[in-house]
Amino acid sequence: MGRVSQLRARVFLQDVLLLSLSAFGGPQAHIALMLDQLVERRKYLTAEELMELNALCQLLPGPTSTQTITAIGFKLGGYSLAWLTLLVWAFPACLMMSMIALMMGYVQSFGFELRLLRFLGPIAVGFTLVAAVRLFRASVHSLTEWGVALSSLTACIVLTNSITFPAVLLMGGLVSMILDRKPLEKQEYGLGGIQWQYFIIYGVILLLAVVLGNVYRDHWVLLFENLYRYGSLVFGGGHSLFPMMFEQFVDVKKYLSPAEFLSGLGLAQAIPGPVFSFAAFVGAGAFSDSGFPSMLLGALVGSVAIFLPGTLLIFFIYPGWDDLKKNRGVRRSLAGVHAAAAGLIAASAVILLRPLGFQSLNLMVVALSFLGMYALHIPPILLVSMGIVAGVVWS
Repeated sequence: MGRVSQLRARVFLQDVLLLSLSAFGGPQAHIALMLDQLVERRKYLTAEELMELNALCQLLPGPTSTQTITAIGFKLGGYSLAWLTLLVWAFPACLMMSMIALMMGYVQSFGFELRLLRFLGPIAVGFTLVAAVRLFRASVHSLTEWGVALSSLTACIVLTNSITFPAVLLMGGLVSMILDRKPLEKQEYGLGGIQWQYFIIYGVILLLAVVLGNVYRDHWVLLFENLYRYGSLVFGGGHSLFPMMFEQFVDVKKYLSPAEFLSGLGLAQAIPGPVFSFAAFVGAGAFSDSGFPSMLLGALVGSVAIFLPGTLLIFFIYPGWDDLKKNRGVRRSLAGVHAAAAGLIAASAVILLRPLGFQSLNLMVVALSFLGMYALHIPPILLVSMGIVAGVVWS
């Protein structure tokens, strides 16, 4: 394994598996668990090193907590341990979401109606609002950041398409870099250690997927291209991903119905591990008319497509992070990216609620799930279980 013994590597992977089966609550909660398990208990790295890695991953598109734990594996054992870390971390959640998609397809074939899960959509919207409020509290402080966040929120609600979402994040970073004049320590930096071959691989895969998808219009290639592109463009965690996926796979391609998408999204909040594993559910659902083998393959394609770009970007940039993090422009732009992501996530709550309708019952469930998770700290799995029971009783 390179830098650590094989025994130490196995122990580390066991710790990663334990985290993957217990990490509820999204990237912020994941980092807290990593701090407890990997820093305090096992001392694989210091708290400062963990926060530094997390800061790097927030600069990059993709699943932040997944990239962070993959980078820890890289730090300890190089590329081989990093790949194994990614597999052990993401596989349980992707498997669970695949099984959920298969189960939903199976029960629907016997006449099961998704109205029994009718409260999971509003509950998922409540969870999204919690993520938005937490990101606002953590990332939006100055007048500039409030302006960026509110502009992002407005733009994403008015112009709901896959181009708007990455555009507001890039503009937020640019505005922050230009307007933020807080003094920073002057430091020289270079690009030593950057592994350009991984960036080339990342770009070639993206280009091939786009070209082949547009030339052949193949169902499988388009699924891979869409999810690989989203994994390449999404900042702000999984909640930034959901409105893009809804717009593409529900509104445009009709792979899933709004009820199927939102029911799966609600269930995704109740399982541990990376939220990006929702791509496995979407990949399986895209082939729900083709039988279970095709659904399983679709889940595999979706999982690989969503996690691969962020991993390649980590391999590209992490070796040169010590130099890159000294760049003033990079450090100043991060505040604007985070503020724009907060507005995007807040907008996604509205976007996800639109197909459900703004009836009083839906709004009440959104409010109750928000208060339950944010104010009362009820675990998401319990809220989802309560929503399923309530849906059965209501039906």
